[in-house]
Amino acid sequence: MGSSKILRQLISLSEDFEEYSLESDSSDMIDQVISRKHLRKLLSALQARDASTLCHSRRVAFLAKGIATNLGWEGIHLKRLEVAALLHDIGKIGVPDHIIFKPGKLTSDEIELMSHYHNIGLDVLQACHTDHEVLTILSQTRYHFSGATNGYQFIGSEVNQGARILAIADAYDSLATDQVYRTGKKHEDIMSILMEAAGTQFDGNIVCALSRWEQNEKQAFHDALQEVNRLFQPKDFTEREALEANLINNIFSYLFQIESLYDGFYIVNSDFQFVLISPGLEKLADLRAIDMLGESWTSSSLPLTNTEGTNLTSAECSMNRVIANGKPMTTEFMLERPGGRLINIEVQSVPMFGDDGRLIGVTEIFRDLSRSLKRPKEYNDLKLAASLDALTSVANRGELETQLAIMLSRIQKEQNPEPLSLIFIDADHFKDINDSYGHSTGDEVLVELARLFQHETYSGELVGRYGGEEFVILCPETALEHAVKKAERLRLAVSNLKMENQSNIRVTASFGVAQYEPGDSLESLFHRADSALYQAKETGRNKVRALTCEQMKSGEVIPDEVPEKPDSEGMRFESTFNALISSDFIVYKLGGFVNDNHARLTEVSTNRAVMRLGKAGLLPFWGKTDDRKPVEIEVVFGSSTKKSNSNRRQTSSQVEIATRITPLGWIKQPEVFQQRAGRVFRLLKDYFAAE
Repeated sequence: MGSSKILRQLISLSEDFEEYSLESDSSDMIDQVISRKHLRKLLSALQARDASTLCHSRRVAFLAKGIATNLGWEGIHLKRLEVAALLHDIGKIGVPDHIIFKPGKLTSDEIELMSHYHNIGLDVLQACHTDHEVLTILSQTRYHFSGATNGYQFIGSEVNQGARILAIADAYDSLATDQVYRTGKKHEDIMSILMEAAGTQFDGNIVCALSRWEQNEKQAFHDALQEVNRLFQPKDFTEREALEANLINNIFSYLFQIESLYDGFYIVNSDFQFVLISPGLEKLADLRAIDMLGESWTSSSLPLTNTEGTNLTSAECSMNRVIANGKPMTTEFMLERPGGRLINIEVQSVPMFGDDGRLIGVTEIFRDLSRSLKRPKEYNDLKLAASLDALTSVANRGELETQLAIMLSRIQKEQNPEPLSLIFIDADHFKDINDSYGHSTGDEVLVELARLFQHETYSGELVGRYGGEEFVILCPETALEHAVKKAERLRLAVSNLKMENQSNIRVTASFGVAQYEPGDSLESLFHRADSALYQAKETGRNKVRALTCEQMKSGEVIPDEVPEKPDSEGMRFESTFNALISSDFIVYKLGGFVNDNHARLTEVSTNRAVMRLGKAGLLPFWGKTDDRKPVEIEVVFGSSTKKSNSNRRQTSSQVEIATRITPLGWIKQPEVFQQRAGRVFRLLKDYFAAE
């Protein structure tokens, strides 16, 4: 099949979606994520390629859905994750047999090739009009959870939670399944491996959620996994299905050539709407596909200039020229990179016509003429290593400063920015450990501290080693008061740390905390946190201290006991209610409350959940509107009981729910807090059909 014909097939996939969406049931959640027609075609092609990969994808979908359910996911969000899990290996449709069935670990070249096909899978899913959240999950699934930014503006748990869940589900099933070079591992061994990589490769909180799910439903968990295998039956393909699978395979093969030889491409349809934007073009032009798919092409859609560096006129745009003359052409332009740097690129513009001679779309393929010949896998490995501390594998000082500069830049551009805090940490009397036990033991202590900080942080924090025995934690969306609480929790965790091979070593640490305030620079914020750390060390070590700009200017020394906020009477709201619902449905109702009210779930167990509602501003004082009056809500669920209704002779399930609401931030008037807490309590009751 010719290349032009294959590109036309990608346009056809997009047009098929438009036709199908007019006929499909709008209430069908799968059709809201991806058309059933396309899902069937893609999964059939994957099964024709390798049935065991499709069976693996079904098990991963079961695991991902189960983990997410235990974390409070429901509805359309759960369906998007399930579809993403089913399609996470769709790129393997094009991978050669000698790599799929290789009896050993893959080489760097083979891993690079697998990555190419993963990107091709994203290309095809874009053409199928797959839901943007599914594309985001799949594009981020291979990111590590560590302090490295993977070449993108993502750190730690800023990576989509669905991607973090899917990465763990995929790893679990891969480890549990027999491979050609090893036998499958037992659950306990798998969890040990996942926990060892928690905080670096995987999100430790999600690993714990998987562990709790298995512990609470042990027999059902393992039986269900076996049932997925039992229900999967390889099928015989009809002639039509075989032709469809072959066509999709041809699409993958052709796109591999484009992805391998060029730096990126896009396709627009006859209405000049973006149908496909390759991951390579996203990197080259510093843009996001999800912001452009479905939008109309304009001469300013990409940051292109002519070779003199001036904006393109309508006549200079290659898109307009190929539409006018109907012939493919190659043109050189300049492309503006972040920071204003211009690079020389070559653009191949290919018009596509239907059998009736009608223009159905245009493809433009980009090649960076300035790039040097390099091995992308090795280059990315070097780039990743350059951002990590060699000893502890957390972010290094350079990466910390780079990420803090990015965060400050965002804050200074936003009208109502989220708070940002910084925690500076210094291991107490570390020189004594080196002198008494040797530098190798000292290195072990630093590694354990880094691991502890990664396991004990979440919500987007970035842990890094600043140098020597000093660590820094960047805390986005965290006000000073809450950062102090976080630091205190870390301080206690450090003091309880036990070294595996040196049980007689006792480690403590001092903590300095500061929050960004208007006018702060990177240097001033670091300096204030460092000054707070100095106070903690000068007043006896193993303490937490915080400083504001006002305290720095006045030279105020914080007393030994630092009040986090006035804990006066009236600053706590406690009440209970009976939810007329079975305990099995508690998690769904709670998830609905979290999603609908934009709350943040910070802790979850089988009978307790803690969440935050509302957001603080740059300063920790309460604002005038409810969304700027942040509170922490703790709910504890009792056991399910039956309630009889004598009039109707019916029984209904009910669960007693104890609620505690406390303010986050600083507020002086108890009556203002009580009014806010009362509204939150009534809102919570409404979600549980409460008495």
